[in-house]
Amino acid sequence: MAKVNVEKLDEQKKIAILKKAIDKLGLSYVSRQIGVDRSTLNRYVNGKIKKIPNEVIEKASDLLTVEELNDILYGLKSTDVDPTTAISVIVKAKTDESFRNFFLTLLWQELGEYIKEPSNTYVVSDDDIKLFEKIMKTQRAKKTAYMRTNSLKRALAELNYELTPTRLKEYMLDVLQESKGRAENVGKALKLFIKEVIKPKNPRIARELYDAVKIPKYEREYTPINLELETVKQIFNAIEGLGAKAYFLILAETGLRTGEVFSLRLDQVDLENRVIRIGKVTKTKRAYVTFIHQPTVEWLKETYLPYRERFVRRYANSLKALNVNIEQWEAKLFPFDEDDIRTEIKIAMRKVIGREFRLYDLRSFFASYMLKQGVSPLVVNVLQGRTPPQQFQILQERYLNLSEKELQEIYDKHAPRLL
Repeated sequence: MAKVNVEKLDEQKKIAILKKAIDKLGLSYVSRQIGVDRSTLNRYVNGKIKKIPNEVIEKASDLLTVEELNDILYGLKSTDVDPTTAISVIVKAKTDESFRNFFLTLLWQELGEYIKEPSNTYVVSDDDIKLFEKIMKTQRAKKTAYMRTNSLKRALAELNYELTPTRLKEYMLDVLQESKGRAENVGKALKLFIKEVIKPKNPRIARELYDAVKIPKYEREYTPINLELETVKQIFNAIEGLGAKAYFLILAETGLRTGEVFSLRLDQVDLENRVIRIGKVTKTKRAYVTFIHQPTVEWLKETYLPYRERFVRRYANSLKALNVNIEQWEAKLFPFDEDDIRTEIKIAMRKVIGREFRLYDLRSFFASYMLKQGVSPLVVNVLQGRTPPQQFQILQERYLNLSEKELQEIYDKHAPRLL
């Protein structure tokens, strides 16, 4: 597929593309790639042949990057691009058909991996939950209504009140590991919520979300991929975006749930003491405590956090104009689009092992790695937050009798290291 619509180009632009390709790769190489001899190519460039065939320019454009073509055709350089420039591009694309065709061609050519259908994310509001409670009270028996409402509220809290098909699939797998009975109750509650509350507002998103929730008794048991540490390291090194890289790093080295990591706030990550705390300590819920390695702390401080800060500064004003809650957004450890992060990681997976696997499998990787190192399954469950408050207290008092410092020593000695 050609990167430019050559039929819209005048002869000067065509010559400029040929000259750029020759300057970059040499006359002999370009002549071989576009299928003409050196003499003919020279005559094209010198203007001695008045009409250059479109197929020649199409082949030449394939030898250049998008940035190089952009510079030739529109005089724009990527270093000049900021949010204001991006908005200007959209405005021009809406009003200039020739530019719009060129722009969309390049967009699909270079960013096809990242371009999605309209957003498949649904953010749950308080009004949504109240409506669901009302529906359950009027349409279900008292006991069933109570069970469905409680199951839904807990699930939504653990999903951070943000639903996507991928997040729902991975969440249901995680719940299934805890209890098939709970997974069945949660699945029924989520499906009811999607059908009764989301579908009337947005049928398209509701359909995708509904299909993502699999009730266990109808679902074949899923077996996580068997990952070796070296493979996980290779995938980490192949990830290009620093946001996706940091997200993958913490997932692999902690074994936490994908939603827990993506929802982390800066104040939950204590870099000085190398501690991550998930959730809040209450009568019904304890905080999960896990740790990170010193090299990871140094990488986060030196590489990721400065990048994150630049990203936040650059886009804060633009998001304010979209009525985004800036305080909440700035407090997030990962202030990025989750789908973009997942896409970058999947690209790296395909580069390294030729296939994709669920990020949920990094949770199984962590547990398996720790068990092979001789770590007690009870300790692994504590670090991964698999134990409810009552069980955690029993484990800590009667069986483990370990302080937070002692847990950290076990983590330091046995947990997987990517850096």
